[in-house]
Amino acid sequence: MVAPMQELTVTSDPVLLQVLCDALSDRHIIFRVDHAGIHALLPLPTVVDMRVMVATDDLSAAQRVLADLERNCD
Repeated sequence: MVAPMQELTVTSDPVLLQVLCDALSDRHIIFRVDHAGIHALLPLPTVVDMRVMVATDDLSAAQRVLADLERNCD
């Protein structure tokens, strides 16, 4: 059975996406990235942004991961 998913974030930054995906994977958070393939072909910010979707049960943990990454990038 596939877990219900909710949007965690939308980005056009491939570096942020990779760091976020690595952090989510390290914590065993179920996620997927929508539109990554088309973004690679048409890297137009805000036109075809990549969406990081996480399992509903993991949403709060994923939000903490994202917040920690954003604090460390400042």
